[in-house]
Amino acid sequence: MDLSDINALITGGSSGIGKATAKAIVEAGGRAIIAARNKERLHSAAEEVGAIPVTCDVRHENEVIDLVEQTVEEFDDYNVLINNAGYGEFSKLVNLSASDIESQLKTNTIGAMMVARESAKHFIKQDYGNIINVSSSAGKRGFEGGTAYVASKFALSGMTECWRAELRPHNIRVMQINPSEVQTRFSQNAGRAERPFNETKLIAEDIAQTICSMLSLADRGFITETSVWATNPK
Repeated sequence: MDLSDINALITGGSSGIGKATAKAIVEAGGRAIIAARNKERLHSAAEEVGAIPVTCDVRHENEVIDLVEQTVEEFDDYNVLINNAGYGEFSKLVNLSASDIESQLKTNTIGAMMVARESAKHFIKQDYGNIINVSSSAGKRGFEGGTAYVASKFALSGMTECWRAELRPHNIRVMQINPSEVQTRFSQNAGRAERPFNETKLIAEDIAQTICSMLSLADRGFITETSVWATNPK
């Protein structure tokens, strides 16, 4: 598709990958709605990149339904969902509580499912759409302390494959991107110390560029899944 034809909904859009992707789409002539929980940060990001802010916590079904309804009302030709809302908290198995894993699944997995479900209803009606799920290298392999986060991202990968099988007959491309470590607020949000900028590691704009490349492929084809790694991180 032509990037200027994009009418996108981007969850987790107030910072990091979501914000950078919205900026790239708007600069290419497309339009974007960004959604997030923190109203102040969301509106600041929207003003900065030229997007439309809609406050939403994807853990709550009623808010998700309202979010997609507002998107369809704003964009008659709503055609791209970028499922980016997510966070990580890390703990070894022996210290992991049921509530810790439930919380991450509600946002990273169930939240993504609900936004995709409501969007797919619209995409099926118009017989066209695009869904990109932002997963992680943690959705491909596990690591110490990653039980909750890794489980949520492995589940997202499985759902992506299911949606792809269901939605291809309706001309809906379902794609997934797996970034390795990206220098965003993710680390601080996970309760870790802020790290100094490292020019050898990925930045949000790298992932935004990749997402736009996936969308820009002619509609007769699509990239089912791609991973982005830093070349030689130090």
